[in-house]
Amino acid sequence: MGRHPDDLTEDDLRRAVDNQIPEGVDLDWKKDFYQGTDAGKKELAKDVAAMANTVGGLLVVGVDDGKRDHAHALAPFEPVAGRGEEWIRSVLANWIQPVIPNVGVRSLQSAAEGKIYWLLTVPPSTQAPHAVAAPGNDYNFRVHVRHGTTTRTLAESEIAQRYRDRFHAAATDADRVHDLAVAGTDHLTAYATARVPAGGSRAAWYPVWVSLTAVPAVRGDYPLTTQHERDAALDRFAKLAYLAITHHMKPDHPALVGRRQVRFEGSPTGQLHQDGSSYAALPLNIEKNPREPGDPKQLDQRELELELVAQVQTAAAWAAETGGAGDLMLSAALHRFDDDLIPLRLVVSESAFQHGTVGPISRTPAQTTANLTALIADKREAVSTAYSLVADLLADMGTHQPHVLTPEGDIRVDRLDGPDRSALTGW
Repeated sequence: MGRHPDDLTEDDLRRAVDNQIPEGVDLDWKKDFYQGTDAGKKELAKDVAAMANTVGGLLVVGVDDGKRDHAHALAPFEPVAGRGEEWIRSVLANWIQPVIPNVGVRSLQSAAEGKIYWLLTVPPSTQAPHAVAAPGNDYNFRVHVRHGTTTRTLAESEIAQRYRDRFHAAATDADRVHDLAVAGTDHLTAYATARVPAGGSRAAWYPVWVSLTAVPAVRGDYPLTTQHERDAALDRFAKLAYLAITHHMKPDHPALVGRRQVRFEGSPTGQLHQDGSSYAALPLNIEKNPREPGDPKQLDQRELELELVAQVQTAAAWAAETGGAGDLMLSAALHRFDDDLIPLRLVVSESAFQHGTVGPISRTPAQTTANLTALIADKREAVSTAYSLVADLLADMGTHQPHVLTPEGDIRVDRLDGPDRSALTGW
């Protein structure tokens, strides 16, 4: 209909009627709103689940198809008490297994006084198949898909294949994360250990790094085959980095060549891939204890936590920029290029360094999965996701939990010193 579903107006629906826009696998016209009975709830769940199980799409309630499978007439209706957005979302949450994330539910006012339409935007799901069953009835469910202009029920063998496809996709994503992490770390290692004109290597100044690998479940597509395209992509990524909670993810130019990717070196060092995947690493400062010269060097735990938030935000921004969607699989890792067995002391404040744990850096990556749309829409979601990653890395080093991040998505600004607070440009 020539417009994003969130921007559709009644005039757009009227033009759809005038042009007799047909139904399809991703568009369904419904004349009447769903009844409040179990049958009505089941019908609503079936229509939404069928779209999610196919390619996603738009469900419009208040447009009559005239039994001709195309927009035939506008049919706005009066709102039904007790059956608004909250009721719709409750039905979808209770009647569909597993729950379909990020279904858009929006009422649209009609010029006819007191009447509305309902527009339900259903994203393609990476958790398909979604089954429909009455709450508490896990033994009598059906799986539906869109078939042309209709909805049909899958046979048992088809359902089994859909589950095999889901598990295969998850395994493929995990393999993709592993492969990108290996390639990204090879790139980082070559940069950090290369000899510099002044003598030695960069690892002498920055021996410890934290990296984040990200892969969207629904791959994007971004042109990265020419120098002009790579330069433009790096410029765009730099602008996205300014929207993170710190500017530390802003890459240095020039853009370096790579197969279907743009690489960059410096702080950060990483790779942006055509399909929305990414790898980026930032150096972490380690310092001698000025009070105890013989004590292990200190790693600022607060810096690690904040850097991971910025990495999560920019990884999500790049995935969305390429058209990626669904869940974002993330893997965070620590790297040390002098000697990864040398212990470090984690510190959370300059006055309490003696209370921090001492040990080698974590050698096992931390992994989690988050919804891409939520990461883009809410900075707190990025903080919560970073919390999960950094908590696992810190646990391997003997620390119970992050110091400034919370699982609810807050940043304890009162626990940051002046330099850390001034670094929070986007919080």
